[in-house]
Amino acid sequence: MKTLFQAALAVYFMNLTVIVHAELSLPSFFSNHMVFQRERAVSIWGQASPNAAVSVSFKNSSAMSKANAKGQWRIAITTGAADANGAVLTVTSGGESLKIEDVLIGEVWLASGQSNMHFTMNRVPEYEDLISKADHPGLRMFNAPLVTAVEPQSDIQGEWSLCSPTTVPGYSAVAFFFAAKLHHELGVPVGVIKTA
Repeated sequence: MKTLFQAALAVYFMNLTVIVHAELSLPSFFSNHMVFQRERAVSIWGQASPNAAVSVSFKNSSAMSKANAKGQWRIAITTGAADANGAVLTVTSGGESLKIEDVLIGEVWLASGQSNMHFTMNRVPEYEDLISKADHPGLRMFNAPLVTAVEPQSDIQGEWSLCSPTTVPGYSAVAFFFAAKLHHELGVPVGVIKTA
């Protein structure tokens, strides 16, 4: 009986060790080629070990915070003026470090709707010539998948992509034309989060 109790206790402490240490992570939204809204304090959030110190740095801004008892953390940093030169967002906690590369600063817009917003560029044969010339690295899009959820979610799959003849066919036509117009008229990077 004593041996069984000791084995159960050992399993309990092994599980406790796994629970206490959590891998540093960010939602998929924070990925290479993303765009931050200019001249704002933007929030970055994720998971770390419970009560662990977390630091975030981006260009000339840095900030620190502490994860709560569930390992959740949120930090705000200031972005500054629009910038088309990609920079690195670095998140550090304990001995772990995550780097998100080629982050631009500009205008960020949400493109949401139903079938009209989901309608992609490759569905119109007349857009073929336009697509073949669509090489605009300062225009980027995050395509959220077509999923629904009854409860709030901590993450959603997807990644940011640069506007190119390879990626544009899968872009929302409405979102693409809107973003291209802004990008051309304002002369700053434009990021669109498409969620239809």
